[in-house]
Amino acid sequence: MENMTIGQIATVIGIITVISGFFLAIYKWYRKKIADRLDILESKVIALEEDSKTNKEENSLLLKGQLACLKGLKEQGCNGPVTQSINEIEEYLLEQVRK
Repeated sequence: MENMTIGQIATVIGIITVISGFFLAIYKWYRKKIADRLDILESKVIALEEDSKTNKEENSLLLKGQLACLKGLKEQGCNGPVTQSINEIEEYLLEQVRK
């Protein structure tokens, strides 16, 4: 150990630098690959959230239309299950407004 020359020390430092540079390059490549995957997943989540919002709005419109039809049936004299369904739908809509 005491007879190490500057050339040998420089060689060891060079080898350590090359090895650490290799692992650093692999780490950066892997991190970029993960970041790309996360970006893709994030865009998919945003698209799903928008679709979910659209579906909720469509379901609300359909439910309101169904309620209007049931109220029309009630006006024509239908009773029993029609009245029960009207009450259930109105209760559900009120619960959704409270949330």
